[in-house]
Amino acid sequence: MAKTKKNTATDEMQVDLQQQESASKIMSEKIEAAAESMIAEENAVVNDEVAKTEETSFKKPSVGEQIKNFFVNTWNKIKRFFAKLFKKDKAVAQVQQTDGADAVAAKQPVVEEKLPFKVRFGRFCKAQSGWLFVLPAVVLMCIFTFYPIGSAFVNAFKQDYNSISHEYNGWGFANFARVLKSDTGTGGATFVQCLVNTVVFTFISVPLSTLLALLISVALNSIKPLQKAYQTIFFLPYLTNSLAMGAVFATFFTIIQTPNNVETVGLFNTIGELFGLQPIDWMGMASPKWVISDNLVIPWAKYIVVIIYEVWSGLPFKILILFSALQSVNKQYYDAAKIDGASKNTVLWKITTPMISPMISYLLVTGIMGGMKQYTAIVGLFGEQMGINYDMGTMVGYIYQFKDNGYMGYAYAGSLILFAIIMVFTVINRYVSKKKVSY
Repeated sequence: MAKTKKNTATDEMQVDLQQQESASKIMSEKIEAAAESMIAEENAVVNDEVAKTEETSFKKPSVGEQIKNFFVNTWNKIKRFFAKLFKKDKAVAQVQQTDGADAVAAKQPVVEEKLPFKVRFGRFCKAQSGWLFVLPAVVLMCIFTFYPIGSAFVNAFKQDYNSISHEYNGWGFANFARVLKSDTGTGGATFVQCLVNTVVFTFISVPLSTLLALLISVALNSIKPLQKAYQTIFFLPYLTNSLAMGAVFATFFTIIQTPNNVETVGLFNTIGELFGLQPIDWMGMASPKWVISDNLVIPWAKYIVVIIYEVWSGLPFKILILFSALQSVNKQYYDAAKIDGASKNTVLWKITTPMISPMISYLLVTGIMGGMKQYTAIVGLFGEQMGINYDMGTMVGYIYQFKDNGYMGYAYAGSLILFAIIMVFTVINRYVSKKKVSY
């Protein structure tokens, strides 16, 4: 008896499934028929127009008319293709509305009421309202960013370009070759010297300042009393003008003397004397250096001055970013580490650093980009000549010497070379970040 009831229920379910399948098949056939009918009506209209055109034309069409007809026919095919897609949707709506009515009535196209122009224009403006908010920024970027980049890219290939008369002597890569070889006839710094200086400053000061900023941020995060006061103190150098800050910072290392005696050997030399060290001329003519070749000198004492300055001036912003990142770390991770009995070093390097690694990657990328464009700090420390015979010149300073002397073609070429160098280092940094950063 139980088996009989079970078989009866199974048969009823199969009958219901067959009925549903047949109903859906009938519905899909109705939709296809309605869509094909609409397309057939439109094709008939198009064919009538083509037939009328052929009846009225007795002469062979010209080349221009053949090209015109080709584009017209292509456009009609595209319209038919998309019409088939949209008409199928309309056919679905019509068949559903009729709900089993006569298929001929369902094939009739739906006539949409055309809205007034004011209503349509108002809706269009509302749909584009997002562009109105970003339009001022887009306009400013086009004027002050995109146009200068495009102008520099074009003018860099103009040989012997005169920025006043806009005259040039043909196109080519001569500007790039002369800039790379330092064969511009303008004197001053060399490309190799400026590139080495910039790379050394950047790839020592940026990681070192980021590491120190991380340690200081962790210390600030654990100090509750006077936390805001310490944040303000650490952030003050970021608000100071870099030229003024460099000039004041230079007095810490400069030996000031008169024809008769030495007035002061500087703050750092004074501190060194307490430990039995001899005074060093950190920034003057007698600054110690390593001579590599005629085009490359390593004034290591001046390098130390610049790196200390770069680390000190770069700390405030990095401390602010990392401290904010530490505040957003979920405290549950620290509670779990305390329960497991993890040490402070384990918490710092195994929990804290991976959690804020995206911010560390951001600071490294922006720091490298900013370090490769360093100029004002060097001028503040060593003056417009950027050291003795431009021995402390940077890539931006190398470009500015062409601009100041009126050689804009070389300046544009040097700008594009610097842009390419920054892009290479940024891509490498981003590739490494993908492997090490925990998002």
